[in-house]
Amino acid sequence: MASPHQPDDAYPGPYPAKDTDSPIVPEDVQDFPEESPESPDGFADSPDAHDGDPEAPRVLRLRIAAWDVISTLAMWGALVLIATMTNWPSRLFGFTSEICEGERCGPVPYGIDYYIHPLVWGGIGAAIAAAVLGPFVSMLKGWYMSFWPVLALAIIIFVAVAGSTMTAFSQRYWQ
Repeated sequence: MASPHQPDDAYPGPYPAKDTDSPIVPEDVQDFPEESPESPDGFADSPDAHDGDPEAPRVLRLRIAAWDVISTLAMWGALVLIATMTNWPSRLFGFTSEICEGERCGPVPYGIDYYIHPLVWGGIGAAIAAAVLGPFVSMLKGWYMSFWPVLALAIIIFVAVAGSTMTAFSQRYWQ
């Protein structure tokens, strides 16, 4: 053995090679099992699911595609460029300068004007959370990651349209 970290077998890793007769990975086991009656996520919760070794660690296997990672990173880059180097934020959220605040504003039905700022900032926060955290959730769940930045852009556009509509509705009562 050349170093203390070098494995003794030809196949280093948590699973033995397919051609061995190891009891750890039987021949009839699939890499990604379908749902089974043992548990709702398709993995057995009993100690027998680990082939008699309850101390065996569970291995996290990420299923990601190169095109998915590349497209997610490209869309992240496009969103950052749009947010920082264009006038889109002022176009989408320019209505916020027209929001009446303070005592001089007239009452608006249902108090809709009080929900404009929370809607805008909550939507921006939800979009950022979707764009940043969503791909990591997708990696762990085995889903495609590239739809999260698109979802974040859709949330931003929805929030801008809803906030602008609420501001336009409220302006009739402010004057």
